[in-house]
Amino acid sequence: MNTGTGKVIQERRRLLGLSQPALATAIGVSSRQITRYESEEQSPTLPVAIRLADALQISLAELAGIVDNRVDLAGRWWAAWQKAAKDSAHVEIAPVTIRHEGDHLLLDTDAETPAAEDDPVTQVRGEMRVWDGEALTGWMRGMDIAFGIGVVYFALHPQGAHAVGSWTTKADGDGLVRGWSALAREKSDAEKLLLELLRTDGTVESWPGTARSA
Repeated sequence: MNTGTGKVIQERRRLLGLSQPALATAIGVSSRQITRYESEEQSPTLPVAIRLADALQISLAELAGIVDNRVDLAGRWWAAWQKAAKDSAHVEIAPVTIRHEGDHLLLDTDAETPAAEDDPVTQVRGEMRVWDGEALTGWMRGMDIAFGIGVVYFALHPQGAHAVGSWTTKADGDGLVRGWSALAREKSDAEKLLLELLRTDGTVESWPGTARSA
């Protein structure tokens, strides 16, 4: 999938907290040249592209807008969610381990974290499917929400380090309830994303930096 070099440069620069002048200085061009690249008025030459990719901490393929849909999501993650839609201040966070097999994901409580028998929050489990490396859909249970099991949808960051979405489940009476949710490799990133979803009602203004080793 090609997302456009200019868009990649602009989004990655902002993600890293770099101004146009700062990026220009790092690769040895003028600020005006960065504007030309981001607006796709002009494409960088190969030597400049190599310096751009290095400064933006991405590969040349990623700089060209070619996203690898075969992202590996296996490993240790942190799940964060809004416990109830009417209680936006109540945020829950729990470690989970993801097994990635083909297009399918299996989520379970992190084996390294002891789970209390009477604590439903620590017993998070779920199953999801990956759609074109861009979205996750499925179900999760044990989040200590209204009905105890809900369907989930996550938008996946192209680099596979974060995902944001929401859960929906049956209400105590008739009807449905919903809340925001997030997944990240780092606990602080999961919490940051969820709080941003709550504050903006679903808009992610800036993704956290590239995930560090778990």
